[in-house]
Amino acid sequence: MKPARIVLSRRAGFDLQAVSYALNGLPAQSVARPGPWGNPFTIAAVMAETGLDKNAAQAEAVARHARWMAGEIEADRPRPSDAEIRTALGGKNLACWCRAGSPCHVETLLVLAND
Repeated sequence: MKPARIVLSRRAGFDLQAVSYALNGLPAQSVARPGPWGNPFTIAAVMAETGLDKNAAQAEAVARHARWMAGEIEADRPRPSDAEIRTALGGKNLACWCRAGSPCHVETLLVLAND
């Protein structure tokens, strides 16, 4: 099965692992902040820096995450190695708070973890 993106929920009874296994039989890993896999580029910071609206700032934050992962820019913490990403996230569905259909750093991590 191909790992996929899952949207985290605060809904009572939400069980990330149950949702993940029902989706495609794979375990899940949250990659949301404040954990080590969260995007270090926040929507709020990008909005403040650029004046972009929320949707455009989200797209820019995700683009910056991809550039950081490619080693093109720096962030407030060191970039994990490709080997670390594959070991920790490979073969797992990845979950974040971003709305379905919106840009999310999960897409970059899924490619790196399962390439």
